[in-house]
Amino acid sequence: MDNRRFIVGIVSVYLFSVGLLSGMIFDRISFDESRTVLLKQLEEDTHRLHQRLMAMKRENSLRR
Repeated sequence: MDNRRFIVGIVSVYLFSVGLLSGMIFDRISFDESRTVLLKQLEEDTHRLHQRLMAMKRENSLRR
C-alpha cells in the first residue's frame, strides 16, 4: 500500500509539473505574439514621424 501511494504521489507531482510548464510556455508564446504586433505598429509610427520631421526640415530650409 505504501508503494502505491508513493507512485501516485510521484505521478501527481509529474503531471502538475508538466501542466505548469506547458502553461508557462503557452503564456510566453501568446505574449510574444502580442508584443510583436505592438512593436511592428511602433516601428511604423516611428518611421512615419521621421518622414514627417524630414519633410518639415526640408520646407524650413527652402523658406530661408
